[in-house]
Amino acid sequence: MLSLSALYILHRPMAEEVLRLLPVPASVTFAAFAADGSLCPLDQALAAQAAQASPPEAIASREPGMRGDQLVVPLELPSGECVAVVIGDVDPALLRKMSGRWLREMRATLLPELELVHWGYIDPEADLYNRRAAMAFLQEESGSGPVFFLLLNTAFYRRTAAGNIQKLREIADLLQALTRMHCFSFGYGVFGVLLPAENREQAMKTAHYLQRQLKQEGLSRVQIGFAQVGGGECPFVANMLDRLWRALALAEKRGPFGLCDIDTIDERFPHPFQLRQPTVLARLKQHWRGLSRFTLVLLARQDAGGQSATVAAWPEVMDAGQGDFLGAEEHLALFILPEADEAAIKRAVEAIRGYCRQYCSHDSLAVGVASWPCLDYAKSDIPGNSLKALMHGSFLGPGMTTIFDQVSLNVSGDFFFEEGDYRAAIREYRRGLRLRPGDANLINSLGVALVECGQERQASACFKEVLDKDPANYMALVNLGHVQQTLGWREKALECFEKAYQVLAQSKAAPQELLLPLGKLYAELGEHAKALAVFEHWRGYPGSGREFLLFRLLGQSYWENGRGEEAIRACQRALQLFPQDSVSLSTLGLLYVEQGEGNDIGLTLCRKALALDNFNPDHWYRLGRALLYIGDLAGAGAAVRQCQQLQRNHVEGLLLAGRLHVLGKKRARAKHCFNQAMAAKTCTMSQAERARAALAELTTSGVRSRSSARGELARKLADHA
Repeated sequence: MLSLSALYILHRPMAEEVLRLLPVPASVTFAAFAADGSLCPLDQALAAQAAQASPPEAIASREPGMRGDQLVVPLELPSGECVAVVIGDVDPALLRKMSGRWLREMRATLLPELELVHWGYIDPEADLYNRRAAMAFLQEESGSGPVFFLLLNTAFYRRTAAGNIQKLREIADLLQALTRMHCFSFGYGVFGVLLPAENREQAMKTAHYLQRQLKQEGLSRVQIGFAQVGGGECPFVANMLDRLWRALALAEKRGPFGLCDIDTIDERFPHPFQLRQPTVLARLKQHWRGLSRFTLVLLARQDAGGQSATVAAWPEVMDAGQGDFLGAEEHLALFILPEADEAAIKRAVEAIRGYCRQYCSHDSLAVGVASWPCLDYAKSDIPGNSLKALMHGSFLGPGMTTIFDQVSLNVSGDFFFEEGDYRAAIREYRRGLRLRPGDANLINSLGVALVECGQERQASACFKEVLDKDPANYMALVNLGHVQQTLGWREKALECFEKAYQVLAQSKAAPQELLLPLGKLYAELGEHAKALAVFEHWRGYPGSGREFLLFRLLGQSYWENGRGEEAIRACQRALQLFPQDSVSLSTLGLLYVEQGEGNDIGLTLCRKALALDNFNPDHWYRLGRALLYIGDLAGAGAAVRQCQQLQRNHVEGLLLAGRLHVLGKKRARAKHCFNQAMAAKTCTMSQAERARAALAELTTSGVRSRSSARGELARKLADHA
């Protein structure tokens, strides 16, 4: 549907289409009408809409006319929004000579032509903007505020081409629900998201959030490359899409959930572990030549908040009486101590700090110290180690002296982890463990990074090593539970999650990483009362009201615990947050039927869920159960057969099939279904009890039937005699 959003994204092709319809060369832009009737840029109007500001003034009664030297043609879009086509760079006298009738005819012609252009930039399968739309947008300078573009590569598998297309649409719908932003489909599971964000850190946080949410939906790979494409101090780059593809290629090398900000690679943002002043590096190489050992002392001016301070320049020459001054860059100054032992290093650092205070005025002075030889580091790596020590010290407070150690490597590893460079993080954590074998924080961090690279068994060994020393370590318990769940060890995973749940109150970690898998495991194992308690606990945390997945799971748990009305409200809330959530649609449809809220609407919702995803056996099971409830045995049987075709040992589907065979007086088939349900690996205790009860009922009814038949035969023989 043509909207303000479409005109913002497709500004260039839309303007070209307007120019094609004009009799003279001109410039064309689009603007929105503010509440006072003035014109405002489209990006500002969309931002106001996102902030739920008052809608723009209706313009149905407005006629095309001049505003200054520009011609303004109002259009009412199919979305109900109002836009102004602004035509300029034409002789105003010529514009004024255009007849009102011709302008009205042009306006009538313009809207359908723009709609045709719009459809040429839509992916029909994903119902998102396509690659052409992304190229058109990125070729133009965008808005005044910072804007980032995220390019996502997702991996999923369905057995058929139709299933893959359906999953593609499901991911597209989920991305729109999660971001509420402009989304693009590049085909083959690659998506784009246009993200207005205040800064790079917020964009990185959103990228991590999308990876986490998509991983919860079962995707085995979500790699993201991104860059700032507009606003702030971002320069316009003509080949921006090529840069984004390069970012995605680097993210793919970093693991199945790799991240890459191409601006850091292209050094638009300085790397925190590299000196950039070539003259300083050249002097450093001259000084370390021939040395068997040396120490670098890096001083950084900081303000009261611990941030870098560059108010005044360092002097070109400094003589601290200890070491050699190599030079400075921005807020940093570098000294080298040749052939110094530990005691000499300590004395020299204090002397250098005392000498340099005269150049810091009111600023704090932080010091990072690193020596060579150290592990397998080359001499050229030692400046980076000094910078890692400075980053380590920044977490301790302003004005700290920090010597490079295993904690410095933990900090630098965490930096690489947050950047999405998991292999670099693994390298840092392993080096830290060489300096301090058995360090619990490093082992746990290494395990998490290994998980992100798909090395679950090695990660499991890390978490077990931590728990051998600290059995109540919350993060190790949660992480080990996740790994065991991935490897299919449900009972072991549940044991870890339950132990973590007992110490959750003492942890400051986000609860979702524990409560989601714990509640889902309880539900899968048939312990629905426990699952409901966990999800209600999660609901009590701030921000949980925006999690559609929580309300989906709450709805299912309320349903399993016989609380139908609450289940309906929870599913309705999930659908408010994510209208295309097929699981909530299917669950709500069955609830409507069984709670007497309306058979027609309930069946409609069940079938809508199947239209979104007909490869989910649970959807077919719920439709079959709803049809059985209203007495449509033939329809219920067809739905159950579809369920079993998709998942042969679907336990609830087998139990439902058995009930249908009982009603159809097919006792042998019913018995086979109940036995097959009990033999399934995923059969829970409650499901097994239901199957045994059904078999017992079959046996009892069979005995009654045979006794009745024998009695009838005896009466007939007696009558004959």
